[in-house]
Amino acid sequence: VTHLVEHATFCALGCSNSNNEDELKMTFGADAERKLQSLLRAPLPPAQSAKCASELADVWEVVHSIAASSETLRPEDDELEGRKFSRRLLEEPMAECVAQAEDAVVTVERRRCIYAFDVCARSCAQRASGSGSFDGDALLSCVQKLSEELTRAEDCAKEIEKGCELVVRRCCEGLASYVRDRGDAARLRAVAECAEALNGRIVDVVREVAYLTNGQCESVEEALAEDIMALEATMFDEFLDNICRHVAGCTKLGSMSFDRNGSDGDLPGGAETSKSPTPFPAYLSACLLAIVRCRAQVDRALGDTTIRRSQGITYQYLAMATAADGVVAGICYELNERMSHMSRPQADRFANELQFLLNTLRKYLSDDMLSVAENCKRMLFAKAGHKKGGDGPDGLMMIEELERLGRVYVLCLGE
Repeated sequence: VTHLVEHATFCALGCSNSNNEDELKMTFGADAERKLQSLLRAPLPPAQSAKCASELADVWEVVHSIAASSETLRPEDDELEGRKFSRRLLEEPMAECVAQAEDAVVTVERRRCIYAFDVCARSCAQRASGSGSFDGDALLSCVQKLSEELTRAEDCAKEIEKGCELVVRRCCEGLASYVRDRGDAARLRAVAECAEALNGRIVDVVREVAYLTNGQCESVEEALAEDIMALEATMFDEFLDNICRHVAGCTKLGSMSFDRNGSDGDLPGGAETSKSPTPFPAYLSACLLAIVRCRAQVDRALGDTTIRRSQGITYQYLAMATAADGVVAGICYELNERMSHMSRPQADRFANELQFLLNTLRKYLSDDMLSVAENCKRMLFAKAGHKKGGDGPDGLMMIEELERLGRVYVLCLGE
C-alpha cells in the first residue's frame, strides 16, 4: 500500500509545491538522463492536474478504508506479551501511509487553486483592459467552482485568499490600462466599475470564501477592498483635478472696458449711451455650464445616488462641490486682481453677480470658500460705496434679473 501511494503521488505531482526534490520519492525513471528526470519531476498541466486531484482523493479514501480494516487484523495487547513486536511498530507504517496520501491530496488541491485563479486572473485582466469592465462574476464563479470540487478547502485557505487578491489586482491593472490615453469618460467608467464591485460581487466573493474556508480568510475583504479603493481613488482624484483645470479656464472675466448695461466705463459717471437688452454675463454662463456638464458626466457614469465608500458621500455631490469651489475660487481671484481698476458701477455689478453665484451654488460650497466669497463681496460693496452692503432695491433687482436670464442654470443647480 505504501509503494502504491508513493507511486500515485509521484505520478500526480512530480514535485512538491515548494520544489524540494527530496520531499517526493521518485518511483520510476531514477536511472534516466537528468533532462528526462527534470521532465518527470515537472508539475502536470492544469487540466491533467485537476483530474489527478479527484483521483488522489479516491486513493486516500481507499487507503483510509484499508487502514480501518487492518485494525481488525492486529493482535490484542495480551497477545503481544513476550513477542518482539509492539503496537506502535504495527500502527506506524499504516498511519504514515494515510498521512502521505492526505498530504498528496492537499498538495494537488492547493496546486489546483493556484491554476484556477491564474486562469481567472488572466481572463479578467483582458476584459478589464479591453472593455473597461471589472468582472466580479468571473471571480465569484471561480470560487464557487472550487467550492464544489475541493475536498480539503480549509487546508487551501492561503491559496484561495492569495488567488482572490491576484484576480482583483489584475482587474485593477487592466482598468488602469484601459483608462490610459483616454479621457474623463473612461476614468468615470473605471470609478463606476470599482464602486459596483465594492458594493456587489466582492461582498459575495468574501461571503463565499468565508463559507469555503470556514472563516479562516478573515483579512481577504480588507485586502480586496484596499486594491479596488486605491484604483478608485486614483481615477476619481484625476477626474476632480481635470474639473479644477477646466473650470479655471472659465473664470476669466474678460475685458472691463465696457459695461454690460450699455454704459461706457471711460465716460464720467458711466453715462448710459443706449438701452440695449442686458445679456447674461458670459463668464457666469461659462462657469455654470462647466458645472452642469460635470454633473451630466457623473450622472451618466455613476448616477446620482452612488455613494463613495471612503467618504460616505455621493460621487455627484463630490464632483459638484469640487467644481463649485473651483469656480468661486477662480472668480474671487480674478475680482481681487482687478479690484483696484474697477469703477463704482463695475464693483456694484460684480458684487451682485457674485451674490447670484453664491445663491445658486451655496449647497455645494465648502465653508472656507463661502468665507472667501463673502469677504470678496464685502470688498466689492465697499469699493462701490455701499457702507451697509448691497442688499438695497437696486441690488435685489439685479439679482432677480440674473436669475431670470440664467433660469436654466438655476433650475439645474438649485435642485
